[in-house]
Amino acid sequence: DTRIETLRSVSIADNNRNAKRRSTNTSGVCGVCWNKVKSKWMARIGTGGRLKHLGYFTDFDDAVAARKDAEVKYGYHQNHGRDE
Repeated sequence: DTRIETLRSVSIADNNRNAKRRSTNTSGVCGVCWNKVKSKWMARIGTGGRLKHLGYFTDFDDAVAARKDAEVKYGYHQNHGRDE
């Protein structure tokens, strides 16, 4: 519903915390990607205008868990990264 009375005023940073997953994402999870040099999964998250490195992981599920924990910690919306 995009009627003007249903919209809220938020900053660009707040709006980005509720963004859909980019079409170029290959892992299926925002902030998780494969690092070819280290041959590990890398997790990171944007906060305060900067990217925060969350770590390298041999297991994909561990990288996803680190990212999801950081989303809660930094106030990302529960819908962040969904296709719709």
